[in-house]
Amino acid sequence: MPDFDMTTTTVDILRHAECEGGPIFRGSTDVALSEAGWARLRRVTGPLEGWDTIVTSPMRRCREFSAELAAARDVPLNVDERFREMYFGDWEGVLIADVWANQSDAARAWYVDPENNTPPNAEPLPSIRARVAEGWTELVAANRGGHVLLVCHGGVIRNLVAHVLDLPLAATNRFGMPYGCRARISITHDGESSMPRLMGYNLDRA
Repeated sequence: MPDFDMTTTTVDILRHAECEGGPIFRGSTDVALSEAGWARLRRVTGPLEGWDTIVTSPMRRCREFSAELAAARDVPLNVDERFREMYFGDWEGVLIADVWANQSDAARAWYVDPENNTPPNAEPLPSIRARVAEGWTELVAANRGGHVLLVCHGGVIRNLVAHVLDLPLAATNRFGMPYGCRARISITHDGESSMPRLMGYNLDRA
């Protein structure tokens, strides 16, 4: 008879909150959280508990808060480059409203079909999905049976959820994830296979 251990791994995924610089295509622009962002994340995570480890994007808006939280909860902190936000190329640091006003056709094409309409000089969606999927596979394997908090970015979360649900690349931009919101993915391990399930998305902010 096969050996069924049915171990479960739980991953909570938290998007960073408001940042300095306003509503821009932030991407790889490494800015800090604003005071409002710090306050929001502290409110959101205050009543939550149970994590065995915290994994974070290397970007300041994720890493600095994660370091504070890991120290306060006395849990290990791991920085994983693969969970950084996408690089937006020529749109980096530009107000979102200005891109939509001045490059509306390109912005609309990227939103509707991001697989085939990469922003000028930006990181292509297939490469983003590949690195996020690689990071996810290793995160789950390294924390089998545990409870992990992953602190990262809206684009990373959209790619991760679409990957877990086996959705096409074109669906990536159809997930919203406001600042400070959470998702939860539960992975049931059955021998050598694993069965991920999205248990919650856009979970309430405090």
